[in-house]
Amino acid sequence: MEITTSVVIDRPVPVVFAAWSELERIPEWYVDSIERRKTSEGPVGVGTTYHAVDKIPPGRRIEGTMEVTRYEPDSLIAASLSDPYRATWDATFEEVDGSTLMTMHIAANPSGVQGFLAPLVSWWAGRVQQRGLEAFKADLDSR
Repeated sequence: MEITTSVVIDRPVPVVFAAWSELERIPEWYVDSIERRKTSEGPVGVGTTYHAVDKIPPGRRIEGTMEVTRYEPDSLIAASLSDPYRATWDATFEEVDGSTLMTMHIAANPSGVQGFLAPLVSWWAGRVQQRGLEAFKADLDSR
């Protein structure tokens, strides 16, 4: 299952990238995210880890580890999520006429009930992802 969503944010790339790099704040923007707690020392970069807690259909709570796998300042952040997520995501940031085009790509390998319900889960996850990006944009617009 793969999902790609985008949003244009009327802020410069360095501002948007810096805000997104505060990965502990993901639950403020995504209704399905409960917690992102940093579990490693130092600034965000390749190898930074977080304890991740989320809700997934049909109302199940899951926990795992999120690890930053790529970090290119003002350009890209990517992470993997351990079992039971079995997912990766990346966020890219491009300058477009003074604004930032932020694109999120998620790849997941759902198993069990989620695997069986993959088409429904994909539709749901795409909607959640787009709403999360819109909430992130609104947060930046309010600063």
